[in-house]
Amino acid sequence: MLLLIGLTAMQMSVTMSDMKVTSRDFQRDFARMKAKAKAGETIFVTACAEEFVFQAVRPRSWQGALKGKAKIAGDLFNTGIEWETSG
Repeated sequence: MLLLIGLTAMQMSVTMSDMKVTSRDFQRDFARMKAKAKAGETIFVTACAEEFVFQAVRPRSWQGALKGKAKIAGDLFNTGIEWETSG
């Protein structure tokens, strides 16, 4: 059984050569595995007859990356600077 976390079949074929580890190694070195996933590597974890995919999920847009961390205050179209027109 293969459980895909955030991967399509096409992405799976492209990244199949990334890294394979056992579930014990994955648990023992989770901090290192998390860092590798954050760097863009895909980790394939095998446990008995099952295989799992561990991959960092990236936000689709800058708004998603800032969700809960940034707040827009005021007018987005006003810079706060008074402009003089030459004429």
